[in-house]
Amino acid sequence: MVTNIKILFGRKIKELRKKYNYTQAHLAELVNVDDKHISCIESGKNFPSSDLIERLACALKVEPKNLFEFYHLQNYTDLRSDILEMIDKLNDDELVLVYKYIRNFLIS
Repeated sequence: MVTNIKILFGRKIKELRKKYNYTQAHLAELVNVDDKHISCIESGKNFPSSDLIERLACALKVEPKNLFEFYHLQNYTDLRSDILEMIDKLNDDELVLVYKYIRNFLIS
């Protein structure tokens, strides 16, 4: 089961906000909205307009499209399922490369 896009988007906003040590109030001030609106976005209750997405991206120093890169924010069960699906689609050479990468990562 895939997590709701509003929830994942909210997690991404929160992740980036914390990266810059912004409070919800500070981010709200930067994008000209009420801090309760930021709270509702981060909790997945609200989804921002396209205009607000642009302002959030600017305030968080990313391209707007990067706000939608949140696969790593899925729950672990969904993440594991996605990884296994990807592995099942690999050809033999790709599988060997993935194995070497993971093995090297775990040994390091």
